[in-house]
Formats: sequence, structure tokens, C-alpha cells
Amino acid sequence: MAYATIQTRLCPHCANSIAVDALNCPYCKADLVLSIVPEWPKHNEDVESVDSPPEKEKLTVRSKAILVVGLLLFALGVYLVGGNRERSDLEPRLAEQQRGLVERDEKIQSLEAQLAQLRQDHQGSRNEIASLKTKLEETQKEMAAARKRLSEANRGNERLASSRAAATQRRADSLAAPPSPARARRAIEPGNYETMRAAPVYEKPAGSARVVMRIAKGTQVTVVRSIGEWLEIRSKHDNPPGFLRADDVSLISKAN
Repeated sequence: MAYATIQTRLCPHCANSIAVDALNCPYCKADLVLSIVPEWPKHNEDVESVDSPPEKEKLTVRSKAILVVGLLLFALGVYLVGGNRERSDLEPRLAEQQRGLVERDEKIQSLEAQLAQLRQDHQGSRNEIASLKTKLEETQKEMAAARKRLSEANRGNERLASSRAAATQRRADSLAAPPSPARARRAIEPGNYETMRAAPVYEKPAGSARVVMRIAKGTQVTVVRSIGEWLEIRSKHDNPPGFLRADDVSLISKAN
């Protein structure tokens, strides 16, 4: 009796033995047509053995590694020692710089305080200047008012002095050459008259009245009426009337 030999292969997914021409794995039901089939290692393949390096080479590499680590540790120690020395050298410098910064801060604060004081003093000076300007303006106004009063007083003194001088002159003239009765009678009549001397013109028929003006000798005036020893005169330029003493003028022509 002869036995049929069935060729088999391993399922690429579950590694079970299946027929060579099988389209699906009867174990894992994987599709063997569309899937990529990996290659499983064969049983007769020998695993390549890796020869270990000789013991001498291992020791050499280890020694080199130890040497490198030692050099690194030595360099690190030198770096740390040098850093400590540099830090110890830098500490006094840093302390000195810090003291300098503190001194500068104190100077800045002092200057700021002085600046604030100067600003305050400047503001106070401005206020004082404004107050002085106000006082100066008030003083100028008072001086202007005082000048005005002084000018008025001077004018009053001048009028009083002229009145006194005129009175003195009249008394002297009356003592030196008293008027004749005929001249006194002519002075009472209205008409054109001429001054015999420089004479003041009064506002009212009284010696204490205000002097309006002074007229020179030889001035012609128009007399409209007489009040006692006073003559009322009119100006040709429509000025206010005034009064002259009768003994200061002489008749030129009578009024029509």
C-alpha cells in the first residue's frame, strides 16, 4: 500500500503547518493570497556565533575608560578650584562696586531733594514777585492820585497867589493914584473899555471868587452892566461872563 506525500508549509501568520496550495489558513483563517508572506527561518540554519573579544582587549578599553574618567574628574576639580579662586577675587570687587552704587544712589537722592527744594523756593519766589507786582501797581495808582491832588493844590495855590497879588496891586494902585469921580461914573456905564493894567477876571463879583483868567494891559473888553465896584464883561467868542474891578479899566465908547 502506497502513501501519498502531501507537501506542507508554515502559515505566515500563525506558523502552523498547512498545505502548500492552501488559499486560507484553516487555523487563523488568514487570507494567504493577498497578504505578504514572511519567511520563517529554517530548522537547519545554524546561528552564527559571535566571537567575544579577547580578554586583553577588554582590559585595554576598560583602562582607557578609567583614564578618560580620571582626566575629566581632574579637569572638573581644576575648574572648580579656579572658579572658587576667581569668586574669592571677585567678591571684594563686587562689594566695592556695590558700595559705589549705594553712594551713587545716596547722591541721587540728595540731588533730588535739593531739586525739590529749589522748585519750592522758585515757586515761592514767583508768588513773592506776583505780590510785589500787585503792590507796585497799587503804589503807582496811589502816586498818580497823589500827583493829581498835588496838581490841583498847586493850581489852587496859583489862583490864591494871583488873587493875593491882584489885591495887593489894587491896594497899591488905589493908594498911588485913586480914581477920579468922573472915571468911576464912566465905569458904571455899559460900553467898550480898555484895561489900564494887567487884571484878573473873576468868576463872581467878589475878591474871594475863583480867578477865571488874567488879561494883559490894553485889552479891550465889553461891559454889559455894573454891580457896585464890579463890571460884568462879555467875551466876543461866547466864553462865560466874568467880572472886573471898575478901577482896572477906562471907558473907550459907550454902548449904543
